[in-house]
Amino acid sequence: MTTHDKLNRLQRVLAGLAATGVERVISMADQAGIMDGLGRLAERASAGGWPALEFVDQDIAQTGADTTAATRAIVEAGVGSIVVLGGDGTNRVVAAASADVPLVSISTGTNNAFPRPVEPTVAGLAAGLVATNPHSRQAGTYRAKKLIVHCGDRVEEALVDVAITDTDGVGAGALWDATSISELFVCFAEPDAIGLSAIGGHVQPTPRRSATGLALVLGEPVATIVRAPIAPGLVEPVGVSSVSVLEPDSTVVARAAGGVVAIDGERMFRFGPANRPAITLRADGPVVVDVTTTLEHAATHGYLAAAGVVGRGIRPGDEAPPTPEGATKPNPRRYQRENTEPTRPLHRDGPRQAIRVPNPAGVPR
Repeated sequence: MTTHDKLNRLQRVLAGLAATGVERVISMADQAGIMDGLGRLAERASAGGWPALEFVDQDIAQTGADTTAATRAIVEAGVGSIVVLGGDGTNRVVAAASADVPLVSISTGTNNAFPRPVEPTVAGLAAGLVATNPHSRQAGTYRAKKLIVHCGDRVEEALVDVAITDTDGVGAGALWDATSISELFVCFAEPDAIGLSAIGGHVQPTPRRSATGLALVLGEPVATIVRAPIAPGLVEPVGVSSVSVLEPDSTVVARAAGGVVAIDGERMFRFGPANRPAITLRADGPVVVDVTTTLEHAATHGYLAAAGVVGRGIRPGDEAPPTPEGATKPNPRRYQRENTEPTRPLHRDGPRQAIRVPNPAGVPR
């Protein structure tokens, strides 16, 4: 995806955020032109309703450490939600540093099983509602599952899947050869997903909000063959030997005596017979925004329809609107902004704001 495409999506996200009354947005810095492009777009008349933009002031190494450092800085700044543009790998890095800040994921990467397909304007609306309205956060978010991989002193986390493969090489991009995979562990398995988790989705569908995952053994002896979309434009027949339910907090040790561990579709590290990886399903993954549920809840309670709501939103600390059945629609003019700390004024026409990132332990600068 080009920088132009990403800027186009971000413009729509900002329009959605503005409609819910969000006044301040913090974005990570980059050297690909997105930060500068947003700055130029913010100066146009069409961006008159956008929130004020700030950018994390950080050293750029063009590695995952950039995303980790920026996420930590954004969380420390007290944001109410984080919009992520990227695939499963980017979302995994952000999730590891996001604490309990809800994530709204927009798929722009190679492997896109974790982020659901969503129009960026709608994603911005959901992110804004969750950030500004505690009732939207309560109704529209859930905690995702994750897989923890222990291998010696190494610990990795996956949001979608862990694969054991005999392919050569690590760090060489996405894993698209299903015939090289002997074992597959998934947090969820949806038939309409793209990626390795789709294999499980066509054997035993497992929703992302269910408590369990799946453990599959692939190859001989083959019990069934499924055609699964393991990559965009690539539907492959995959032989499945067995499938079992992966219960929360249960641990499975890989059967293979050696090979490569792939995390969320990307080859990460090798292992040998003396140090086989152990995979555990956990229920304490990142907090995720369900966009559809958030907007349905907003529609039911009139958050975007009641007089005066559009362009103002509901802020943390405001009086809660009545929600029981039969209650009248909330009147945002009655909300009182009490017990909230004032923020420093931000002016869209002034210089772009920046926050300095402290050097987090273990993150190279």
